[in-house]
Amino acid sequence: MQENPLSGKLPLSMRTILAVICLTCVTGITFTSTSAHAAPVLLCYATYAGETTFIETPLTSDPYKIETIDIGGRFTFKAEMNGHLNAINYIKIYAYFQTDHGDIPIHEANYYPPFVLQSMPKQITPFNRLYAGPLERELQYHCTLQDKK
Repeated sequence: MQENPLSGKLPLSMRTILAVICLTCVTGITFTSTSAHAAPVLLCYATYAGETTFIETPLTSDPYKIETIDIGGRFTFKAEMNGHLNAINYIKIYAYFQTDHGDIPIHEANYYPPFVLQSMPKQITPFNRLYAGPLERELQYHCTLQDKK
């Protein structure tokens, strides 16, 4: 067997990289890094009458499967993060005022890429105050985006 002329001249890390490249070329196998982003999560905090509801929304490709969340019996809230794997197509946030005749839409916010994913929550909405109903009840909310690992 003939000795590799580069084995003593290249550092071990470089030889490892070359071996992986050669293995990939010969077998077609590819390797993925374990440090790749996990699924992004949209975290929203909705407050009504001093009580805060924490809403965690995963990435989905079917927005019709997302249910609205009751907020204090006065409002409903829906946060939608549409996309696939780590690619977020858009984020939409809806708020409704509850009445005896059904929910009335009072707010819709749309956000589009680029989105920065990081391990610490990054605020992507302003601090919102919504008022509705005959007594002008107040719903407050804000949302952050985070890469959950």
